[in-house]
Amino acid sequence: MIKDWTDYFLEISKTCASRSNCLRAQVGAVIVGPDKKIKATGYNGTPSKVVSCYEMGKCYRIENNIPSGTRYETCRSIHAEQNAIIQAGQDRCQGATMYIWGHEMICILCKRFIAQAGIVDVYLKKDDNSPVKHVFVEEIKKELSEQITAV
Repeated sequence: MIKDWTDYFLEISKTCASRSNCLRAQVGAVIVGPDKKIKATGYNGTPSKVVSCYEMGKCYRIENNIPSGTRYETCRSIHAEQNAIIQAGQDRCQGATMYIWGHEMICILCKRFIAQAGIVDVYLKKDDNSPVKHVFVEEIKKELSEQITAV
């Protein structure tokens, strides 16, 4: 049987996650155009030429029990979603879909990147045993608008 497109691209994002040099989470992302062609891939990890937690053998966030989704300034890594968008460039993201392996949610920083890049849909899968979650980027934009006006 042939895999459907969502499962196919989630499997590729899972492979991308295997390149992560983060001790805390291995996340991969794939940006796919409306034509079903891959525009870019990304995984979470340190910027090029920056020593990773993997290389150091320790993670500040783990050592200090910093909850996921908080205090991003304490992390050495760039998120997989951000890396994929940086690799693709905004022009290649317009109307695209992002597939993310290793998460069941999108952080506020990545929501902003995704909305700005012109991506229209996001599919997430935490692990082999979790369901696929579909997020419409229009819902993200609405959430961001409501959050900003609520401040």
